[in-house]
Amino acid sequence: MDWTGSFRKAWVVTALTLRYLLTTRRAIATVLLALVPLILTLSLAAARVATFDVMLFQQLMIPLFLQVVLIFVTLVNATALIREEIDDNTLPFLLTRPISKPALVAYKYIGYLVAVLVVLIPPIVVAYGVTEAYGGLAFTTDLDVLGGFLATTILGSATYGALFLFISVLVRRPLAVGLLIGFVWESVVDSIPGDVPKVSVIHYLKTILKDVIAIAINPLGQYRTDVSAGVAAGVLVTVSIALVILAAFVFQQMEFRQKAG
Repeated sequence: MDWTGSFRKAWVVTALTLRYLLTTRRAIATVLLALVPLILTLSLAAARVATFDVMLFQQLMIPLFLQVVLIFVTLVNATALIREEIDDNTLPFLLTRPISKPALVAYKYIGYLVAVLVVLIPPIVVAYGVTEAYGGLAFTTDLDVLGGFLATTILGSATYGALFLFISVLVRRPLAVGLLIGFVWESVVDSIPGDVPKVSVIHYLKTILKDVIAIAINPLGQYRTDVSAGVAAGVLVTVSIALVILAAFVFQQMEFRQKAG
């Protein structure tokens, strides 16, 4: 096998995907949204809110960052990987290159994951730092909180991205379906009794936060779950891989023709 050639193809597709996701008008909207948690923490610090501490930080970040910012950023970027290229009539040209359809999906997904993490991680790290600095604490004081949010950001980006990528090769209007799943199902599933919450990404993200953050400063201390953080992470990784494979399989069966100019 020509590993050098394979690496070159992977690099080219990944780099093109990164440039596409980070340099278009879409990037402006996603970056601005990703900055909301940082803007909020800076506002709380500037207003000298007495209750502003790492507990309030989590109480704000869980619904705002995990259930709004993370979902929106991953939805907008992941659904653009394949579907927008089909709609823009650029995909048939790309498919004339010596690269298989499954490999194309995999490389684009890697580029997507790098792009969204570049957008999402810095604001949450700085927002955490502002919170600790406001309380006169060292940056390392509550590293379990930062670690929990970094882990859920990475795993959430991977899983939501794989899910929305899969949806984008199944339906012509993936944004509408993604919005229903991301902002309706993921929002109400916690209120459904029994094991139904296990059929959601947010359940496993909250499980990770509950398990890795010290109970004394954890607003999710009473969250209903019967799995550990390790199991939850394993489920999310497995689901991500499975959905990317399914997306590649569906994409492999699709036929494309260059549209007339």
